[in-house]
Amino acid sequence: MSTTVYMNQTGVSLLGKNQDVPYDGAYLFTNHRGIAKSALVMPPNRPMEWTSKYGSITISQVGKEMPNGGMNEAGLVVEQTTFWQSSYPDDQNQPAIGELQWIQLMLDTCASVQEVKDKAGRVKIVNPTSRLHYMVCDQIGGCAIFEFANGELSIYEGEEFPVPVMANTSYPKAIRDWKDYDGKWRMEYGDYERNSQERFSRAAAYLDRQVAEIGFAFDVLQAIRREDTAFSLVYDINKLEIHYRSDRYPDRKVVSLKDTDFASDGQMALNLQQTGEGSFVPYSTDLNRTVAEAFFLHPALTAALGMTINEEMVAFMAAFPASFQSVENSTSLDGLRDSKGKLIRHAQQPPDNIR
Repeated sequence: MSTTVYMNQTGVSLLGKNQDVPYDGAYLFTNHRGIAKSALVMPPNRPMEWTSKYGSITISQVGKEMPNGGMNEAGLVVEQTTFWQSSYPDDQNQPAIGELQWIQLMLDTCASVQEVKDKAGRVKIVNPTSRLHYMVCDQIGGCAIFEFANGELSIYEGEEFPVPVMANTSYPKAIRDWKDYDGKWRMEYGDYERNSQERFSRAAAYLDRQVAEIGFAFDVLQAIRREDTAFSLVYDINKLEIHYRSDRYPDRKVVSLKDTDFASDGQMALNLQQTGEGSFVPYSTDLNRTVAEAFFLHPALTAALGMTINEEMVAFMAAFPASFQSVENSTSLDGLRDSKGKLIRHAQQPPDNIR
């Protein structure tokens, strides 16, 4: 299920996320710039191909390159929640990608909501394991929901985005019910939709008195948590930090993108579920396989989600990131920031290699 909440006040932009799922395994992965990638899709679909322009840190329960969400070094955040009514456009002329790799594509190649809007119209999502909608926010104050319904992409931003909350029903429907002060929807909905709208409305009420601070953001997430909330994240978009806590280890921790080397050869991973501050370890295919097997071969979880994935397919998915090749001369962004760490957007950028 899950819920996302965006706060923007006096130059501070935060995005909070509760990951609601009856499985709490999760890893943070570093993703480097200058890596040539392709989408993992089945024929006859033509896989999307691109080269990463920005480094990022992503969080995933299923393995590297298949993120649940993340933030890149330009301050772009992409998160998702379940939206079972999603149905995707099917343009035979467009390259294809999966619903989780869509997140990685945007983090790899975009610095703003506008750039995500431009790119989203040039790729189609196919064969989704889960159906999602996305909240995308950037460092210049842009934020929008990307929702696929009835075979079309709808983007809600500006005046069409009055409440910066995303739960598990369509955004227009959530806004309609939020405005229904009599709460008639409580009698009309089943447990799933009712719980989604309750979380949406509760978060919206908190935002009426928002203080854009990390502590307040976690207070909001605590107020809308479910029994199956596995972990909570707060992205500090301006400071390029990801704050997190889990139900198993509730002490808050933080990782900084400013302290991450996105140009070196060695990529890293961090187990979200560990005591103390936690530390990154070198990424490997064996580690990735452990992450993927723990999720996809979990009997209760696969039964609940209706998934059937055998060990051979899991092994293939885990090894897939190792097929990506480094492209030399990837440009560092270190010299393209102002004194506050924000990206200088008029500066010369590396070429966009997306095809």
